[in-house]
Amino acid sequence: MKAKRKKQEEPIEDDNRVYVFHNTLFNFNLFVNARDADAAMEKFDQCCMAHREHWKIFVELKCQPAEGN
Repeated sequence: MKAKRKKQEEPIEDDNRVYVFHNTLFNFNLFVNARDADAAMEKFDQCCMAHREHWKIFVELKCQPAEGN
């Protein structure tokens, strides 16, 4: 009888952060999930957005502030 091999699961990427690219001229946001700032900017560049001076970048922190009870 053959021994069954366990199917290897791919590791879950729980280190991803949400990066928000905010357009200050038109007041809209582009949300990007990425592992770090370099990856987020690479994804943003793939969108071919013009006028980089109109964009600000914000990031979700792993530990968000919470209300006290």
